[in-house]
Amino acid sequence: MIMFARHVLAFAFAGALLVGCGASAVPGANVASGANAASSANGVSIANARLASPTLSLTGPVIKKVTPIQAEQTQKIVIKGKGFGKMKPYNGDSCCVEISVTNAACYYYGSYDVWNAGWSGGTKGPNEVTLNVKKWTNKEIVITGFTGSYGYSCWTLGSGDPITVSVWNAQTEAGPATWSGTVQ
Repeated sequence: MIMFARHVLAFAFAGALLVGCGASAVPGANVASGANAASSANGVSIANARLASPTLSLTGPVIKKVTPIQAEQTQKIVIKGKGFGKMKPYNGDSCCVEISVTNAACYYYGSYDVWNAGWSGGTKGPNEVTLNVKKWTNKEIVITGFTGSYGYSCWTLGSGDPITVSVWNAQTEAGPATWSGTVQ
């Protein structure tokens, strides 16, 4: 019900809608606002695109499979599913993917055992550990490693560490879909 209300408000206020990770804004790009933000580069309104596009889902994304995640900074992680939307490749944080790792060593650093990577939201601001995202389609996200402050303090992957992957739709920010497993 909350998601439905959120979308209704987005449609009602499309003229004042801020573009987050939509087609015309990717991490590192300037964020548009006001009347110009309500339409994409080709002039189609975002509200109409959400209703007409098969790649945009009002119900949110679904994660079907995540390839094994190794205890290495540089690696290929493939997230397969549906409803992810589309985004250009980037290296940094975004609105729409976060990897959370439980590392017992973090407790000694005062961060309550968990560190996060890749998300620009939250009450503390963007994550300091970032992600190198090489591909983002409606059905697949390919990450080639952890960047930013990876390796600092306790922000590392250890074999057996619990890990959670969260994905939101890149256009609507519906979600998250989550997957949980352990670092190999």
